[in-house]
Amino acid sequence: MKWSVQIVRPSTHNVGSTSVLVHFPTGRYLFNCAEGTQRLSFENKVRVSKLSAIFLTRVDWDSMGGLPGMLLTLADTGSRNLTISGGHNLTHALAATRHFILRSEMGIRVNEMRDGDAAAAYKDENLKVTPVHIYPDNYKVTNCELGPDESEEAKTRKMLVARSLGTQQPLPQQTAAEKRKSKKEASRQQQQQQRKKGYYDEPCDGASIEKKLQMLERQQLETARMKKRARSPEQSSRPAQAFDMLLPKTEPTPASICYIAEGPEVPGKFDVQAAKALGLKQGPLYGKLTRGESVTAPDGSIIHPWQCVGPARLSGIFIIVDCPTPAYIDSLVNNPRFAPFLGARGDEESADMQKRLLLIVHSLGPGVAQDKRYKDWAARFPSHVRHMVSAPEYVPDENPFQRHLRVQAAMAVIDPQAYVLPQSADKPELSIRSFIDSEKAIVPKSLMTFDVEPKPQFDCSKVQKMQSPEEMLKWARDRAGLDRDLQQPALRMTRAEDQKEVAGVKVTNGGASKDQLIVCPIGTGSSVPSIYRNVSANIISVKGYGGIVLDCGESTVSLLKRFLGYPEHNKYNVRIDLCYTEFVSSLKLLYISHMHADHHLGAILLLHEWNQLTKDMDAKPRLSIVAPARFMAWIEDYSGVQDLGLDRIDFVSCHDIRLLHEQHQGVPSRKAIASASVETNVSKIKRDLGIADLATCS
Repeated sequence: MKWSVQIVRPSTHNVGSTSVLVHFPTGRYLFNCAEGTQRLSFENKVRVSKLSAIFLTRVDWDSMGGLPGMLLTLADTGSRNLTISGGHNLTHALAATRHFILRSEMGIRVNEMRDGDAAAAYKDENLKVTPVHIYPDNYKVTNCELGPDESEEAKTRKMLVARSLGTQQPLPQQTAAEKRKSKKEASRQQQQQQRKKGYYDEPCDGASIEKKLQMLERQQLETARMKKRARSPEQSSRPAQAFDMLLPKTEPTPASICYIAEGPEVPGKFDVQAAKALGLKQGPLYGKLTRGESVTAPDGSIIHPWQCVGPARLSGIFIIVDCPTPAYIDSLVNNPRFAPFLGARGDEESADMQKRLLLIVHSLGPGVAQDKRYKDWAARFPSHVRHMVSAPEYVPDENPFQRHLRVQAAMAVIDPQAYVLPQSADKPELSIRSFIDSEKAIVPKSLMTFDVEPKPQFDCSKVQKMQSPEEMLKWARDRAGLDRDLQQPALRMTRAEDQKEVAGVKVTNGGASKDQLIVCPIGTGSSVPSIYRNVSANIISVKGYGGIVLDCGESTVSLLKRFLGYPEHNKYNVRIDLCYTEFVSSLKLLYISHMHADHHLGAILLLHEWNQLTKDMDAKPRLSIVAPARFMAWIEDYSGVQDLGLDRIDFVSCHDIRLLHEQHQGVPSRKAIASASVETNVSKIKRDLGIADLATCS
């Protein structure tokens, strides 16, 4: 049997958690699903369609920001019966997504690994995963975080998850050929459905598509009117939809979970010479003996597996450690769950556990890896153990989306002001030898793999060399046949004193000081992120007032850090003179156009970052959100998991702004009239951004 542990994405200053994928012939297991995990999987051709389970080290957006988008994609590709494991509030976080996820055919089992609940450990034919809870200093664990949760609130949350994501169902036993046939049949049926809707038979130009959409919208409205007229008393009294039901309140928890993962039992080695000595010839009988079945030799004697198959053994162990800040170190190093691996007990079982432990993945926040307490603890593990140290001090903040960088560099050769090269760093802040002075400690990179079976070893054959923006820019200029000193046509009309040169590209200074309003697309893709374009997001910088974000798809925060620069300003961005922290701190308005996931999944992390940057300011700045009403319901539900600063947010629904605008334009009044609070909030937005009018349409 072969199985391995692969780094999907290490922790950097840009990414707050490490994503790890475990490969088995019959399944995949993902540890953490941060924003951008799905796009990076597309970039590197990492197959996640066989996912059996997902484990979260923390129930916060750093660890689970990519999970909603991943679930939507997996459901639409036919994945079924997925287990999601994590800490307290996991069920609540998934139930909150009912406002925009409805995939009841998928079948999700939520496994809240609560502290003190021995039954919460995960086990299947491939892995046994045991949680180890750690907490920050001086934190008192509440009763609601301990043991199994059988409360009525917990039952309500589970019911809401079941309505939106379904429950696991037993799958029929199929051979490989039957599975391929079923998949092909499902694909054929999907194409038939699309043909019925005219996806293949009609013109694909923009005008035809727009006409088709308008016709479908009219048909849907007419169908809705007919259903409303024909509704029976029984239909009027039907149960409320999942997104209409209230989610019980909860409180955030700072708990972090480390995982001890044990591989399966490895069958004994087949002794060919012993089998031949017993009169057996090579063929199907060898396979039966390997599977533990007794066989009959040509001379009629019964041959048992123990006669020619060696004893089975337990496979290797790896540990995922998630220590977000130095405040968690004491809870981690003093946890008794790690004692067997440190030789503290000195018994035979402990010695066996030490021998089987092969790998530790350290997912560490800033400052943890350099803390003496943590380094001393890591050095106590057996000398044969390998350490993947995923910490921002050791992992360079390279840009993993190389195909997008290649396109951006090519366009920057034409117009470096419009096509800004994303910021990245190709050198670490510290050497890994400052952590543990041993060859066993390495810096993880995307696609780096550790083979657990059959032979423990690192495999770096799939690791790609990351090109820096300067290297990619040089490549693009060479491909275009441009001389280094050739001035770009787009800049020929600018004054020489207003120009500077960055890595061979001449750009203009002072652009930011001259432009009062700058619009920048951050993501221009649709539906799902692709290797060349991320999902929808745009920013507007209004000089002297603040910033606006128009739609906020997954990974918007990560792209903003590269576009604007973090922690320092991006030298390639000469139009906006703000770095990431300055722009987010000055944010005045977040606008979400509609409730499709690709337009708002990045909003949680953006709001969390805004709250962290501004909550200690004396002025206590406020943020306005214009969005559909259901978006605010989703934000309020999720705020029980993570503090988003809702007490400093002013929300106005798109519908109310449309009504208010029509009232001001003298449009005949409708049944609903915008309230005074709506007018107050809209006036505040206009004042904050120095704009004359604000309107929405549908």
